Amino acid sequence: MAENAAEEIAGLAERRLSSQPQTIEGAAWVRDAWAQLDRMVSAGHLPHGLLLHGRLGTTMTALVETLARRLICEAPRDGWPCGECRACRQAEQGSFPDVHRLADDPEHRDIPVDAIRDLIEGAWFTRYGRMRLIVIERIERLNRNSGNALLKLLEEPPEATQFLCTVEHVDRLLPTIRSRLQRLRLREPRQAELADWWQAAGGLSAEQARLAAFVDDPALLEDGELTFDWQAVTRAWVDLMAGQGNPVGVIEPWLSLPRPALARWLLRLWAAVARRQAGLPPDVPAVLESRIEQLAQSRDAGHWLAVQSRLVRFAREAGHPLHPELAVEQLALDLVDPRLPRRLEPGG
Repeated sequence: MAENAAEEIAGLAERRLSSQPQTIEGAAWVRDAWAQLDRMVSAGHLPHGLLLHGRLGTTMTALVETLARRLICEAPRDGWPCGECRACRQAEQGSFPDVHRLADDPEHRDIPVDAIRDLIEGAWFTRYGRMRLIVIERIERLNRNSGNALLKLLEEPPEATQFLCTVEHVDRLLPTIRSRLQRLRLREPRQAELADWWQAAGGLSAEQARLAAFVDDPALLEDGELTFDWQAVTRAWVDLMAGQGNPVGVIEPWLSLPRPALARWLLRLWAAVARRQAGLPPDVPAVLESRIEQLAQSRDAGHWLAVQSRLVRFAREAGHPLHPELAVEQLALDLVDPRLPRRLEPGG
């Protein structure tokens, strides 16, 4: 029972690997990384410890799993896993014994040390195929204890062992682990590339795909659709800056939105306004252009510069459980005039 619980917590039981050439080919920023990896594998220069650094999600998972499949495939075709050999069939079913995987688990912040110990025990088991694969997703989840345990395996791995790891926030990764992995940084996708990907992979219309690419935030999107009434939330900011009614009444749509989500969306809009204030194209979907223009014209550049610090502070405090309505009301007053003292704070 305890062993099963440890596996469930760490995602250790997730061993299935799918080959997804279409996903890789359809995402230009991932396709570039794949081309580099393909050259390294073909030349026999893939480091035994590889750290893939970039945004996590569907495309990164496709890259890691397809690379893992390529490495264990008995007869790759044009650089891709064949999908037909014994290793490919077993990996597709999750029964290939040489794959040891710590899958991402958003519900648990850390990788427990017991999961690493189980990983080490499995890695030293008798080898079945051409190599052992150890896949660790979001490796920055290692804490000091689990990191020290993994360090021993990295320093003295079994023969023919390949580590494939992903990281999004490399600054959170233990320095001792980071120094023993060779990092490949995936470039950030351009908005046009993201829009093309959403349109092809998500089946969205051109307008929906453009909006999803602008948002580019898994916390605000579900299947390419925004998870809140973004039009009402955006209009409330425009009305607030135009002085239409009592600020507390105007921002009513903000009160039904979780504060972290509200902060992320307002900061996304602020960046577009700042570009417009600087004389640059705001680079937003057509459905947002008029709102960004209204916001940019409502105040001068000095005002919007001061607004940034208020939004950043609101975002930083968004997870605080106390007085959520007061925090949002204070934000509204700050956005109207960020130069005034914080009036709802004691002594403000």
